[in-house]
Amino acid sequence: MKKCSIILAMFCFLTSVTWAEPPTWEFQTAADLSAWVPNGHLASVEVKDGIVHAEAVGWDPFFQNREVTITAAPWQYVLLRIKADRPGLGELFWSGQLEGQYGGLSQGKSVGFQVGDKKDWQEIAVFPFWHTEGTIRQLRLDLYNEGRFEIDRIAVLEWHKGQVTPDNSFSWEFNGDISSWQVTPDIRNLFAPPLRFEAAGKKWVTVQMKSDQPGLAAILWAGDQEAGLKTEEFEIRGDDRLHAYNLNLSGNPSWKGSILALGFRPPDRGTISLQSISVGSEPSGPAELEVTYFGFENGVNRAGQTCNVMARLTNQGGQPAALPEMKLQVPSGIEIINAPDKNEKNLACGDYTDLIWQVKAAQPGRFPITLQCTGPAAPGPAEVTLAFEKSLHLPAADYVPPPRPIHTSLDVCAYYFPGWEMPQKWDCIRRVAPIRKPLLGYYDESNPECVDWQIKWAAENGISCFLVDWYWTAGQQALTHWFDAYRQARYRDYLKVAIMWANHNPPDTHSVQDWLNVTRHWIDNYFNLKTYYTIDGKPAVFIWNPQGITHDLGGSPAVKETFEKSQQMARDAGLPGITFIAMGYGFTPEIAENLLGEGYTGTTTYHEWGKPVGQAMTEQRSQFDYVAQNSPAAWREKDRAMGKLTYYPVVDTGWDSRPWHGNKAMAIEGRSPELFEHLLREAGTFCREAQKPLVILAPVNEWGEGSYIEPNTEFGFAMYEAIRKVFCTNDPSTWPVNVAPADVGLGPYDYPVLPGHPQ
Repeated sequence: MKKCSIILAMFCFLTSVTWAEPPTWEFQTAADLSAWVPNGHLASVEVKDGIVHAEAVGWDPFFQNREVTITAAPWQYVLLRIKADRPGLGELFWSGQLEGQYGGLSQGKSVGFQVGDKKDWQEIAVFPFWHTEGTIRQLRLDLYNEGRFEIDRIAVLEWHKGQVTPDNSFSWEFNGDISSWQVTPDIRNLFAPPLRFEAAGKKWVTVQMKSDQPGLAAILWAGDQEAGLKTEEFEIRGDDRLHAYNLNLSGNPSWKGSILALGFRPPDRGTISLQSISVGSEPSGPAELEVTYFGFENGVNRAGQTCNVMARLTNQGGQPAALPEMKLQVPSGIEIINAPDKNEKNLACGDYTDLIWQVKAAQPGRFPITLQCTGPAAPGPAEVTLAFEKSLHLPAADYVPPPRPIHTSLDVCAYYFPGWEMPQKWDCIRRVAPIRKPLLGYYDESNPECVDWQIKWAAENGISCFLVDWYWTAGQQALTHWFDAYRQARYRDYLKVAIMWANHNPPDTHSVQDWLNVTRHWIDNYFNLKTYYTIDGKPAVFIWNPQGITHDLGGSPAVKETFEKSQQMARDAGLPGITFIAMGYGFTPEIAENLLGEGYTGTTTYHEWGKPVGQAMTEQRSQFDYVAQNSPAAWREKDRAMGKLTYYPVVDTGWDSRPWHGNKAMAIEGRSPELFEHLLREAGTFCREAQKPLVILAPVNEWGEGSYIEPNTEFGFAMYEAIRKVFCTNDPSTWPVNVAPADVGLGPYDYPVLPGHPQ
């Protein structure tokens, strides 16, 4: 939660005012503002010509109203008419309580909203769905720093006067006319007239619509058992053709009890025509197949060798679909070695099947190929350009070839997530993002031979050290298998390692004794590795959540004392000490000073997107180009703010967590080796100017979160090769050729597919 630094003054205890109808504030005089009290992070607050003027001068500016008594209903919304000189994210807090932690407020009783970049009046509708609270006794309107604001109206309104419709068909025909669901013409979210139905037995929602651009839409709802707006996002196609989108909500834990509100959020780009929305026990609409992936099955495909081309067909329609006739069209120079057998199976709604063609290219190069499908429910043609690389003609090897490390102008460290120790972990990647398939296959991360490949590729492309995510909660450990395999790896001396303590620990699980225990564990099991990474000659430990340690130990003085004990333990073991690096976001100069006093010597982050990424977000989607453009300014800003702490810049590797979190996840799209190389060059320039000894890469293998640059189907070796292009000091003619396991007759290293799991 954004910290509720609630400033309570004497006016907090004024008598509440009760409205027969939901209230509206229009600020005609200064007295009209008396209920909405600004905190100390707002300055120049005045009412002029019926408008509230204010300037944010701190990190947490807000107006708070503790004089309301509103009988909460599910069909209420808060309408804010506001003007701002820059875009940003705001938040509305609400509560039926006036006492408790944070004065009765909590993150669970809040709704975020976005103020757009137009410097004119905007009407913003916030849908809290606070009906489970009974009575609302306070509101807090949070704005954002470095902004100038004008507000002329805050109103609590109710659509369709809260009268439940007698219609029980739960099917709405629009034919492009959405007026019956419009709360007001200017509000993007559409809602059905007030309704009530039981979620049990009605697990499918079908939306029929067309759009001239791809985007992200969502079904919205509220139930009687939980507060807040619930959503189920879905991707839409931009071919301007009518499609039925069937959403099975039975797996959503919030689709339960009585549904009191149902809505639709259209994509915010393109022109759409909404045909219908229906709720029922089965999917609706005709069968409709879509090619949801078309390309190589594996990474690094060589000319003269048999390579697999994969097409995934998914039935997006409501009725079962038979597979169509399919033909792979290839240009001269590409030979089809084998085609998939005719498959007679039917695909139910949401099911998919993968079809494999084996092809061979006579020469290296880029070749366009097309998949043509004919028959009922057949998709349109799918096209892709495949890049075949030069064959290496290497002899078969008995084991991973020895690394040929290169030299770099500074240390290049990279975060490593050891989360792939069982076959089930790969299911979501197989199902959602087959293009992410690692070059090692869906591998067993505890296999030392796989780790030796990782070491070889890192050393030959300029990565000096893996900062390995490491888990310890009150003595309980998890995900240590990669370190175990690293200890057994033949080539471990070629890659340094350090601990990134991912202390996502529950509150009150750090203690002084636990800190001493974990220090002893580091000394006995990690710092004694001759390849353990050091900063200033001391073993380095990166700490994800320094605030959690400060909280659990009782404040900065206790942390300082405990860290000093830890340092003495290291010295007693013959080490010069320990370098502690604090990780986190939003560190102010004051926070940096506290961290320095506690015993940290540096700071960094796990990702770096730059401020404008959030502002440039469209439907939870942004572009990697924004990251490349704006990271340098973020590095410099953080470097200035950290004072005597050394700031280590992070070069981001992307984000798209849809395999883990579905379509509601944030995704940064448009990554490419070229943009990544540009970002690396900017980092090199920054490090030279600021005299930084190392640069950190965001994760190399967060396959589920979408932060990955390890060799894979999508990029091959290109992301890794961008690193050595920028930082390698060797003559490029001496660089080793990157070798895949198949080049030397090794692999695959895939886990076997478990029965009932995605193929």
